[in-house]
Amino acid sequence: MKFNRYDKVLIALLVIFNVGLFYYFGTGFNKGDWVIIKVAERNVARFPLTDDRVIQVEGPLGITEVEISHRKARIVRSPCKLKVCIKSGYIQYADRLSACLPNKVVVRIEGETQRGLDAVVG
Repeated sequence: MKFNRYDKVLIALLVIFNVGLFYYFGTGFNKGDWVIIKVAERNVARFPLTDDRVIQVEGPLGITEVEISHRKARIVRSPCKLKVCIKSGYIQYADRLSACLPNKVVVRIEGETQRGLDAVVG
């Protein structure tokens, strides 16, 4: 398949258009500022993401351990069977969460700034 001059111009314009969109709207990932821990839909704790610490939270099944380090948070230990919450790893961007559903513990990252564009439905 050979590209003629118009194909190359069209590809260049599309690349420039996409770069412009990323520049205008951003990548959509805002760094988080706060770690919010909820148990059974009630706020239990709120910590700044800059402080490194380990928090133990009591859930219906037992104690869940949440670690905050290097501006990231994750669930380290949990009494649930499958350990999906531990395998999900670190979260660091605003509006992301990690949850241990059997123990009803949700760890969420909140940021001061919100994303401008979430979705476009047309």
